Amino acid sequence: MGVKRETLKNGRVLKALIEQFENDRTKQNLIAVLHCLRDSFIWIPGTLQMSDLDAEKFINSNVGDTVTTDEVMKFEPDILQNGEDKFYPVFSSIEEMGEYGNNFSKIEKHFFEAMSYANGKKETVGIVVNAFSMPFVVPKEWFEIISQFPTNIEDDE
Repeated sequence: MGVKRETLKNGRVLKALIEQFENDRTKQNLIAVLHCLRDSFIWIPGTLQMSDLDAEKFINSNVGDTVTTDEVMKFEPDILQNGEDKFYPVFSSIEEMGEYGNNFSKIEKHFFEAMSYANGKKETVGIVVNAFSMPFVVPKEWFEIISQFPTNIEDDE
């Protein structure tokens, strides 16, 4: 039985499955969360890095203006630390970031892209989903398992 992409869009299903797992830590509930992550788009907080000249263009633009950059802009995701462990934080929705999110730019990406980024950061041990409400840690060791799950998304035909 598949799921419509729209059902996962606002992050409520992912959040509910994490809560269900936290209340009843069974293998079945864990697998449900991991399956949902496999098909989810998540929000990533970070810093947009651009040249001083391009930043000046944005600062001097008016609402509704189209601004073209001369240099390549780079989005650098934030890293959270818990003791010695560093995690790549992602959120099921912008609202889940709370006040923390006010300090960052945010982009929405598929969870696979978050796994790819976290894999490229040697200092991180994994991803933490919804770090400030009901944190769910996804160790790097689980990335391969998640990527092997078949999609549950139904085609919108």
